[in-house]
Amino acid sequence: MPKVLINGVEKDVPVGTLVLDACEQAGIAIPHYCYHPVLSPVATCRMCMVEIKGMPKLATSCTTTVGPAPKDNPEGIAMEIITNSKAVADARAGVMEFLLLNHPLDCPICDQAGECKLQDYSYEYGSGDSRMGEVKRRYRYEDLGGKIVIDKNRCIHCTRCIRFTQEISGTHELTVAQRGANLEVTTYSGKSMDANPWAGNVVDLCPVGALTSRDFRFNRRVWYLKNIPTISRHSALANPIWADVDQNKVWRFRPRPTEGKTAVYFISDEERSACHDYNLKPETRLMKPSMKRVETSIVAIRAALQQAGPTAVIAQGVFGCDAAQRLGDLASKSEWRFGIGTKSYAIQLPKLQTHTDGIYNRRGFTERGFRFSMLDELEQLVKDGSVKALVLLYDAPFSNAKETERLKALIAAAPFSLVLESVASEIGDAATAGLPITTYLEENDFVTTHTGELRRYQKALEPPKGVKTVPLWVKELAKASAPVPAAV
Repeated sequence: MPKVLINGVEKDVPVGTLVLDACEQAGIAIPHYCYHPVLSPVATCRMCMVEIKGMPKLATSCTTTVGPAPKDNPEGIAMEIITNSKAVADARAGVMEFLLLNHPLDCPICDQAGECKLQDYSYEYGSGDSRMGEVKRRYRYEDLGGKIVIDKNRCIHCTRCIRFTQEISGTHELTVAQRGANLEVTTYSGKSMDANPWAGNVVDLCPVGALTSRDFRFNRRVWYLKNIPTISRHSALANPIWADVDQNKVWRFRPRPTEGKTAVYFISDEERSACHDYNLKPETRLMKPSMKRVETSIVAIRAALQQAGPTAVIAQGVFGCDAAQRLGDLASKSEWRFGIGTKSYAIQLPKLQTHTDGIYNRRGFTERGFRFSMLDELEQLVKDGSVKALVLLYDAPFSNAKETERLKALIAAAPFSLVLESVASEIGDAATAGLPITTYLEENDFVTTHTGELRRYQKALEPPKGVKTVPLWVKELAKASAPVPAAV
């Protein structure tokens, strides 16, 4: 492995490593706009230039790679890189001046303010004043459809969005037109991005405020938001995402990239819009324990469950592994743990989607003794009276109509049934009792993906009073019933 010298510090890196990545590994941040880890390098912004000993000019670190050590000195320095010289500082200041020549001074009304690389780099590398005396260039308005708003006056022509539509989504809505001072990012003959199910990713990729989301636009300033690491329940891969929350409300979902994994740099628009599903109004969700939808106490439900007799548990594999483990403890026999769920997702982009099974924690539940596709066996156990009580962990969108009907029939046949859910459903309406549980954004837990990767998610929202996690309810249900006083 060759050695490189970065600002006098020696670092071992593999042959072929980009100079930009080598500097990042050494803890030296290199400013850049056009570079992205999973997009092809184009070196258009020129912001990442560094000085390399032996090269006559500054080099763009996003396209220059580390070569092997000298043949006559295998242990010698393969490349000497300088990122803090006067020449580098002058080049960055010059690039910033060019980028800001025509950029509008509308930071106070720009959605990107607070997350804008142009703001950050202007402060860190810019000159602090402008020599521009002419009228700034103005572009015409262009409509990209109902999901994305484009303001080409803010565009710095990094072409990230274009490369995304060409290399990742393959939809080719965006392109570069004109040249020189008239250069612009535009669409092919007025083509909108509404038909692209991954269009929202261009907003994340844009380093300035040229592309913004209609859904989030003008809703919340980003410096008010707290970024909580969580997962997406609306993909077969349980993609790692950020839940941006404020005032106990989730305002948006964003990808949470993992180095070296292309799939997790992007999420679908369906996953993005799912954030609204978890801002539940009090009148739409369950708040108290109930028997036949009439408010009661956990003590009454516990007594009814324990008096009912042998118990089987049923759960969809879209809850956390801790919830699965605790719920399984309620089953009278270890083999009486049944897994359900039918949600699936069509593969739209094979390079980003490798599974269709929307029951993303199926593996985690299986590892904890839950058996899927075994409802026939459970139906027979209920029919012959071996199982007297059913405890069901349920979320309606993850079971289709056929499975829902089978569950209703099981509930009708069992002497006692208890459903744990966040929002009322027809399954809960049919059950003997119900307990209100937290959504996944209101708890800490983890899942095991189809590929065996463990992914944790953290609590982002505070649940309403009286609503508890599955493990807490199970703890209450497992308590010994108070003894009945003897008759005098």
